[in-house]
Amino acid sequence: MKYVQYYNKFLVVHFLLLSFLFSNAQNKFVDTNYFYGREYFILRSGRAKMVIQQDKADLGPAFSYMLFDAENPKQTIRKSDAYNYSAEQGIYTSALTVKMNNYPFTAMGQTTHTNWVIVDGIPSVEAVWWAGGIRVREVITPVSLNGIFKRQISLEAADLVGEDSVSICLSIPVAGRKINNNGLAYRTKDASIALVMPEDLTQQVDAELKSIEAGPFLIQPGETKISESYLLVDVPMLNDTELAQRLEVLKSTLNEELVKTKNQWSKRNTLTCNDPLVQRSFDVNRNSLPAFVSDGGKMDAGIFEYGAQWVRDASHSTLGLIHIGEFEMARAALEHMLRDMINEHGTTMIASGFDEPDREQFDQMGEFMHTMKSYVDWTGDISLLTKYREKIIAMVERPLSSAFRDETGMVHNRREFWERTFEDAYELAYQTWVIQGLRDGADLARYFDADRKVDVWRKEADIIEDAMLTHPQKKLVNEGHLIKRRNVGGEMVDVVKMKGWVDGSPASTEHFSRLMPDATLALPISLRIVDPRSELAKNTLDVLEGLRNLRWSMGGYERYHSSSQGDQPGPWPFATTFIMRAQHEAGDLENSRRALQWIYDHAGGRTGAIYEEIPLLRTQQKGSGLLPWNSAEISYFMVHHMLGIKFKGDRMFIKPALYPQTSRLNANFRYRKGRIQLESEGSGKLAYAMVEGEKIKADKKGSVILPKDFEGGTIKLVYEK
Repeated sequence: MKYVQYYNKFLVVHFLLLSFLFSNAQNKFVDTNYFYGREYFILRSGRAKMVIQQDKADLGPAFSYMLFDAENPKQTIRKSDAYNYSAEQGIYTSALTVKMNNYPFTAMGQTTHTNWVIVDGIPSVEAVWWAGGIRVREVITPVSLNGIFKRQISLEAADLVGEDSVSICLSIPVAGRKINNNGLAYRTKDASIALVMPEDLTQQVDAELKSIEAGPFLIQPGETKISESYLLVDVPMLNDTELAQRLEVLKSTLNEELVKTKNQWSKRNTLTCNDPLVQRSFDVNRNSLPAFVSDGGKMDAGIFEYGAQWVRDASHSTLGLIHIGEFEMARAALEHMLRDMINEHGTTMIASGFDEPDREQFDQMGEFMHTMKSYVDWTGDISLLTKYREKIIAMVERPLSSAFRDETGMVHNRREFWERTFEDAYELAYQTWVIQGLRDGADLARYFDADRKVDVWRKEADIIEDAMLTHPQKKLVNEGHLIKRRNVGGEMVDVVKMKGWVDGSPASTEHFSRLMPDATLALPISLRIVDPRSELAKNTLDVLEGLRNLRWSMGGYERYHSSSQGDQPGPWPFATTFIMRAQHEAGDLENSRRALQWIYDHAGGRTGAIYEEIPLLRTQQKGSGLLPWNSAEISYFMVHHMLGIKFKGDRMFIKPALYPQTSRLNANFRYRKGRIQLESEGSGKLAYAMVEGEKIKADKKGSVILPKDFEGGTIKLVYEK
């Protein structure tokens, strides 16, 4: 008997210990950003940003979400700052529970399938899983531009033998207050959140006011029951009276809210083709990118990682918004940068602050001006140029200061593109983007009364380009290919000694580090500053292949040689897009498609919430964020490089570079105050285009230049046979 008592005590202690370990593992698991099989979806309704997390590993519910304020980029630095996060359960109170005879089921990783779906013209997220013999389908849709998400729950008795009893249960992370008979509400620091269940089902609120249950109700074999619940997220917080009033008119105003949301989505660009990779890659990034950015133009450069803003990241993200037809949001982002992220001296923001002159990022001017040029090209809107004229001129001319240049004409400082600090040197990416920014500025100058600057800016761009490619001692070319960096004394920078920032990083464990190859070598090629079909481009792309599968075998490219990583080695999606774009311009469609496929298959590309990097260190799994820049790169690539819709001066021209698999394509794009209906059947070299019924032959390079007065209409592309 005594042994039985000891054994029972042992079982109790063992159970408590396992429960403790499981609880800790579960919390650690949910807080980890990167986890194999973990994917995210991003939705937004007004200021309410929802980040949905789907898991294949099974340490907790497989389908859950986090809520944030889209106008507060700092909040998304960590999951624990979400409005619905709790220390005890993480974000798992957001998971749906289906009860059968009081036994609770939640989505399990191995049987849950998620996808983007379109509901009433609005991108929504679907999860399908099983609760006993019932197939559960839940679809979350942002049905308003003002903080309302609908959660439609379908219960299909697909494998029930006889009639059974079922309930659905939704929860909140803290004790709330009951609203009427069908809802719960709670407050956080600066938000009000309400959960409303269907009114036609019996309602049960638990004693702690943390969950609400609809049912139980009977379901027959083969029958499907559908219910809809609503989540209201108000930022800033509403008081009780305001919230009660909002809930009172919810049903009567929801249809109007839905119409406004549908109308907003109907403006955005669409693409339909027979190539699943191209089709899905365009769609998922079109769906997700507007959710990363607030209506005020703010964005976290890396969700769960940075909680900060860079002009670089914001410019590239805005470039993507333009190319999915989100003109209003793009304008808001450009104005936010001009108003709040660029000062009167033309200095651009880095990590939500301004750095010392010797550590400025010269590329940011060029990236901003390139995006502004694209915005003007596509929209015809020059209002920001005139409103912020002085600040724009100061920004364009800042890199031309003698403090940053020498007799070569090139810019130099100690900070390199990836934000490490070395000896004073010329950085290829900085020369590239300063050249591009000066030329884009010259193209735009007539719109903001800066005509006298045109010749100066073009001349300075030519001087920098000439030095970068041909200077006798200091050119950024070596052995027939581009190089990353050369000290002001003329020595090429490659092997260095450096300190790592985190335990286990290559720079902290290896005595020597290499800087070459570097993904930024692709930038002059993708921007066509270096002829993509030249021997220099070919040799450079050959060198860049050294970044693929450097210390792994899953594919994708490193941003630079892994040995000099101070934090996270591994394949980086936006470094991969740099190289992909250059490959495509060079006509290497096989390798550009391989890169696009890798992003889709391995980096979050299936959902459009793409990781910054795929970590090779366990210590860095928590620091792998979700970048809007990555989604923007894919959107830009599709329109600018693959469809080949570009501008020279103020003239649009088209030179497609379609994959052989993409033989039929139809696209509908916003352009100025109208739209473009683009029809393409076939691939290869363009012969001519029918533009509003008028035949325009392609030039010798395979480009069709559109009439100067073109403002929209139908374009049919015809290829050589």
